[in-house]
Amino acid sequence: MIYIFHGDNSKESRQAVFKFIESLGKKNISKLDNKSANLDNVNLFLNSASFFPEEKILHIDNFFSIHKSTQDKIVPILQADTENVIVLWQDKGLNATQLKTFPGAKVESFKAANILWNTVFAVKPGNLKGFTQNYRELLRTEPYDLFLYILKSSLRKQIQTTTKLDPEKLKKGYLQLVELDYQNKSGQLSIPKEIALERVVQNMLG
Repeated sequence: MIYIFHGDNSKESRQAVFKFIESLGKKNISKLDNKSANLDNVNLFLNSASFFPEEKILHIDNFFSIHKSTQDKIVPILQADTENVIVLWQDKGLNATQLKTFPGAKVESFKAANILWNTVFAVKPGNLKGFTQNYRELLRTEPYDLFLYILKSSLRKQIQTTTKLDPEKLKKGYLQLVELDYQNKSGQLSIPKEIALERVVQNMLG
């Protein structure tokens, strides 16, 4: 059976994957991602004989980010497998075409709250007041880490495509957020992380 967990609320979807796999008990598990998954190691794990006659669990992170040519080779193997558990996790929402790749899969979707996206979209020139209002409202109900992840993803995409922000301020702000995240996780941040993030965005919009 194939199980797909996806959505822009990657924190909740990730937790759901861990909880689901844990509920299956100790089994023969192989975890791959979009960089390590290829035809050989997927086929070898699912179809090779095992010393223990137990159900296997193949867990692939960001399967739909794998190069299309590699995906096309792996998909038939996953579709043909009827004996094992296949768990596919994607760190963003999948579209209908992608989900149709595995029509029989059990799908769980995890959407981020509207306030998260409203706050991300508020990061635009001349909207410092609007951003601040949205951001402070967001902090009362939503996880800081999820907002930081979505904001970084949005800024990175703008760097690679188009943006209404000042390009130099955008790049500087993005790098400051990366550094902020590192300092917070390593215990080096000298001020509350929420204030630090707000200051980075203020500088971008100033």
